[in-house]
Amino acid sequence: MLFFKKYGTILIKLLLYNIVLSTGIVAILLFSNNSTGFSMLTILVLLVCIILSNLLFTFFLLKSQTRSMNQILQSFNDITSEKNLLNGEELESSDIPEIKHWAKGFLTNINTIVKEKNELVVELLESKKLLEHYSNNLEEIVEQRTEILKWLAITDPLTGLYNRRYFMEQLEQEFKRSRRYERDLSLLMIDIDFFKRINDTFGHQTGDLVLRKISSIVESQLRDADLAFRFGGEEFMVILPETSLQDVSNVAERMRTEIMHSYYHHDESEFNVTVSIGIISVKCNQVESIDSLIRKVDDNLYMAKKSGRNQIVAS
Repeated sequence: MLFFKKYGTILIKLLLYNIVLSTGIVAILLFSNNSTGFSMLTILVLLVCIILSNLLFTFFLLKSQTRSMNQILQSFNDITSEKNLLNGEELESSDIPEIKHWAKGFLTNINTIVKEKNELVVELLESKKLLEHYSNNLEEIVEQRTEILKWLAITDPLTGLYNRRYFMEQLEQEFKRSRRYERDLSLLMIDIDFFKRINDTFGHQTGDLVLRKISSIVESQLRDADLAFRFGGEEFMVILPETSLQDVSNVAERMRTEIMHSYYHHDESEFNVTVSIGIISVKCNQVESIDSLIRKVDDNLYMAKKSGRNQIVAS
């Protein structure tokens, strides 16, 4: 039907053209009748034949074109009747199974990729937590190691007292504070009497035991603000901030007495040791530097030893 609607006018014109052409041929034959000798019946038969041939030609043309158009329309209907996969509709062509298989594989790959992505995200989050945990632990370890190294840098490994380098730093700070605020500062220097004889008689291990014991006694007599140091060999220093000469003398006497009454054993031998102590108070002396302070307290220690040892000399 679509073919007749679209091409009907052209076919009618073609038919009329053939009729006119046939009529013209008949007219020419009629005009030339006298010369050809055709009868009227012959001409009419010829005209009918021409018309019939035109009708047959048109019929076969219409039939052929109609078949072609029907094929085209059928193909078009097949195409338009197929449903779009993207809209979730089902196709009817032979390609549908292949397309469905491809779509199924594609969705499977997408789901696999999404699953792998989610697993990777979970692994990354777990790795992040693990790294944060290790990082925190590492920071704690570093802080602990730093504190240990700092402690080792300022501590005498044998006695556990602060070492000479830290003594110089602390003495300078306390000396400056004493002069700035006009507060007293006392310094105490201790030396073990005849310590070389102890090492030679009982050995260095026994000498180390004596050093540790005396260090413990010295620390036991101090306040929290006081600081004790191993100055070198058998010598010790004690810084006593805001301590008068009388108070530091009392502390020194308690130390001397307890050390003197402490006994040590080596094999079957028993012995004790004594100490000489020098004391200096900043307020009682004209001291301009820490070097001068150390020199004066060392002079007092020398006087204590010269006086017979196991003595205290203060100034």
